[in-house]
Amino acid sequence: MINKFLSIFGYKLQKKKKIYNLEDHLFNIFNHLDINFVIDVGANNGQFGSLLRRNGFKGEILSFEPCKDSFENLKKASSNDDSWTAINSALGNKREHKEINIFGASDLNSFLEVSDIGSDRFKHNFEKVNSELVEISTLNEFLKKINLTEKRVFLKMDTQGYDLNVFRGANKFYSSILGLMAEIPVQKIYNSNENYHETIEEYESNDFRITGIFPVSHNKKNHTVIEFDCVMVKI
Repeated sequence: MINKFLSIFGYKLQKKKKIYNLEDHLFNIFNHLDINFVIDVGANNGQFGSLLRRNGFKGEILSFEPCKDSFENLKKASSNDDSWTAINSALGNKREHKEINIFGASDLNSFLEVSDIGSDRFKHNFEKVNSELVEISTLNEFLKKINLTEKRVFLKMDTQGYDLNVFRGANKFYSSILGLMAEIPVQKIYNSNENYHETIEEYESNDFRITGIFPVSHNKKNHTVIEFDCVMVKI
């Protein structure tokens, strides 16, 4: 009866142990791997770091965000947290300066141009507001300055089509990364990024294996997946 009533409003009552979502899965992996150091690349306004803290994660967080306005919000989110460091930089596979597109929805800001699929599915969010020239560094450059001996590292990437570049820029430290999360395109909302077969193959060729896949968005015309978050562990 309760479910019949809730269905009127689009809800369903379900036992918690049967709910399988990204958040629960992520923290199962964190507990299993005993993660105590998170590298948050493409931090935007600090949503991922805030999620970690709300769920009781007490380890170190290193967040990277290149865009000016988003970085100011990230700094506010992390300002009272001594174990959360915000860095105003983009990450890639080499050191360079590059223009990043600033869109109406800041979480979609990208070095890449929007594809026809992207502009059709997210047209209002993809209204270009501005562009910024930002510095790109590599994780290799940052991590060589950190003593990783006792750190159990998890790498989260959400860089709107640039995740593989970030990953390639950490190639000297793959052995230190115990798990990762990346946003993987099935249908390209940006031009020039790799397809999901190639992307997963590259992660797997470096000994990472999938533990969970969680759709982020769907094509409303045919209900097919556009992107998914992929959680992987090192084997």
